[in-house]
Amino acid sequence: MKLHNLKAIICAAACMAALAACSDNDDNTLALPDKLELISTTPAAGLKVQPGLVEVVLEFNAPVMIADTSRLSVEGGKVQNPYTVARYLKAQVPVSAGAVCRFTVEPGALTMFSRTAANTESYSVDIQALSVTSNRSVEAQRLLEFMRENTGVKMISGVSACVNWNQNEAIWVYKHTGRYPALNNFDFIHDVYSTPGGWIDYSNVTPATSWADENGVVGAMWHWGQLANNGYDITCTPGSAPDQTSFSPADIFNPESEGYKKMISDIDRVANFMKPLANRHIPILWRPLHEAQGNWNETLKDEWRKAWFWWGIDGPEACAELWRVMYDRLVNYHGLNNLIWVYNSGDSMLWYPGDEYVDVVGFDFYNSSMADMEYWYNFMKEHYPGKLLAICECGNIPKLSEQWEKGLYWNYFMPWWDNAITADPSAPEFNSTDHGNANIDYWNDAWSCDFMLSRDQMPSFRD
Repeated sequence: MKLHNLKAIICAAACMAALAACSDNDDNTLALPDKLELISTTPAAGLKVQPGLVEVVLEFNAPVMIADTSRLSVEGGKVQNPYTVARYLKAQVPVSAGAVCRFTVEPGALTMFSRTAANTESYSVDIQALSVTSNRSVEAQRLLEFMRENTGVKMISGVSACVNWNQNEAIWVYKHTGRYPALNNFDFIHDVYSTPGGWIDYSNVTPATSWADENGVVGAMWHWGQLANNGYDITCTPGSAPDQTSFSPADIFNPESEGYKKMISDIDRVANFMKPLANRHIPILWRPLHEAQGNWNETLKDEWRKAWFWWGIDGPEACAELWRVMYDRLVNYHGLNNLIWVYNSGDSMLWYPGDEYVDVVGFDFYNSSMADMEYWYNFMKEHYPGKLLAICECGNIPKLSEQWEKGLYWNYFMPWWDNAITADPSAPEFNSTDHGNANIDYWNDAWSCDFMLSRDQMPSFRD
């Protein structure tokens, strides 16, 4: 006996028992509505699903039974395994990648339990599948497709968390404008110090999960530290200089080296911080090895130390290989298929790890002119065709309204944090509308643009 038939029999028996229990009522009838109405559908309208055999659920305002399976139809395919459970009609329908199909309950397909009258109306639900079948999580695919479909239509607003693991910057924007940015970007900068219950505890994922629960987009980066020559752990500028660290990212080419093993161990540690988010089906805009090129350019090939982070000091080949090894370790070894990979470097393609390892390409802009913005936007459009484009970090740049008028259709933007203003929401400084990178006047201009998305305008990418 097929499982769905067994379910239907069990359900029918349960409903008969319920009817028998109701026989002692004064009117000896089960209270049912006069008209069958559709309450909800799953998948929800507008929520894209993974291609393949998709379960569809229709909830009604009364218990239902199937009267005629031939009156259950789907465009371009066959309805499979239809059955009812109390107020729910369930079935499976095939949906091709990128397609939209309509599942229809035609008049006469159903009866309200205990009544012979069939439904007199038609009910339908449109099911839309993601355009690409991949090992990436369905939530990450939804976010990617949302950004692709809205290129030149909408821009996602964002902020970087003040230092690492909080929503302070976003709260500051909300306090002074009444709207939350859509994206909150976190930083695993203090990963080596994270301990359960400690002053920094990345195992407490509430800052990220509470943001995602409000349909906010979660971003993450990693100011990845290595031991400096003086014995202290360094995390960022200018820790890559030869007199500060002798750590060599070129060890990534030698799996037997201690440097390779150290990098893998570090990657594993950060992977464990992100796994709880993957388990909660939260997609992450993941930006590792940022600003790798630094001030290096192709005319200074013998001066690798122009890079200002350690992952760039051995040159582009080592950095690109480190990216690919990290990708393999996080995706294939740890199973983090919820990551959207954001590449952020400079004007040399030598640092690029390859299209198959990158989803979004961006640049960091500080005190940039409109000419700067236009140059980099056009550079990325030309050299990374088909990739989403982002302002990965920014401070004191032209207004987004002016950039949009110039045709700079970024998928998202993210001002950097200002520790003096947003480090402590209870401090007097938090009341200031000044900001070192994007003050409230800048945000008011952003919110005046009909293309700018705040958190309350974002759809859910999770079931």
